[in-house]
Amino acid sequence: MNETRTDRCPLCGADNACAMARAGGDPAACEGCWCRDATIPESLIARVPGAARGRACICARCVSMEAATPAPGVRFTVDPGGRPAIELTHGRNRALIARLGAQVLSWSGPDGDALWTASGAAYDDGAPVRGGVPVVFPWFGDHAEDASKPAHGFARGREWTVVATSASSVTLAVRDDEQTRTLWPHEFSVELEVTLRDTLQVTMRVDNPSAENFTFEQALHTYFAVGDIQTASVRGLEGVPCTEHARAPEAGWDPAVPLRFRAETDRVFQGAPAAITLDAPALGREVTLTAPAARSAIVWNPWPVKAATLSQMAPDDWQAFCCVETANCKENAVTLAPGQRHQLTLTLRRAQR
Repeated sequence: MNETRTDRCPLCGADNACAMARAGGDPAACEGCWCRDATIPESLIARVPGAARGRACICARCVSMEAATPAPGVRFTVDPGGRPAIELTHGRNRALIARLGAQVLSWSGPDGDALWTASGAAYDDGAPVRGGVPVVFPWFGDHAEDASKPAHGFARGREWTVVATSASSVTLAVRDDEQTRTLWPHEFSVELEVTLRDTLQVTMRVDNPSAENFTFEQALHTYFAVGDIQTASVRGLEGVPCTEHARAPEAGWDPAVPLRFRAETDRVFQGAPAAITLDAPALGREVTLTAPAARSAIVWNPWPVKAATLSQMAPDDWQAFCCVETANCKENAVTLAPGQRHQLTLTLRRAQR
């Protein structure tokens, strides 16, 4: 197992610019270090994992962010379950992001919320809400070798740190620690930047600070409100190769026409285009997803039989949503060399029909 890196911030994973760490642990090196005269809030120290306490300095960015006044259009608040959250506003648009998992919980405008949340949504510590935009990392679906590990990775169950705000925008970060390395033996840091304008833009950056390559899968597992799943459709994936993973799928469909929902659907498309559009006639809305760096796309609806086995869902919930997921998974998993960064940006644009 990797040892705690003293040259990285134990909260966000960035270079902590710690002079003592750079000098091999010599306290005298802190004479000219930025931390010499800094006051680090107890609230930050309390979030440092035990293995890093007294060994790795919190970075200046995290310290300054804790005491800073949020930028215009950004407000620190709580989600419906009372957990720490960030609200973004821009004109008549609003987004709510939970610190747990950096999960976008809602994206609302004059036409309502474009994202869907399960009727029995549970806002529990350490667990994602079924709905919004859960962050999938570092594996997609069930773990390939150990089904006891959390589905869709561990990032959505971690507490993320707010490291920056700008006008109607927030950046959160998470990094490896002793616990994550028991599940996935790699050093990493991930940032998620959420920016609200007339669009909602979500940028996921993955950094490899280690001396070895690692391979990961990622997805922005977006749940969209559609009003009536049987009138909804997805355009842009016509002719794109896909694998259907549903247990009770539609008996047959024409891959050359827009995707319609007629049974349980769990299709993984590889070689996805840069833009996909979800039509929701029951809500008079369409949403376009643009993500040039995403090579995979997943379209999912559980239909009633599978929905009955899923947590947080009421019996009729399957009728009101679908997932269109922006991803790099399976054969399009990403391999990152030491010192490299991978960036995936998803832009969501809504329009009335």
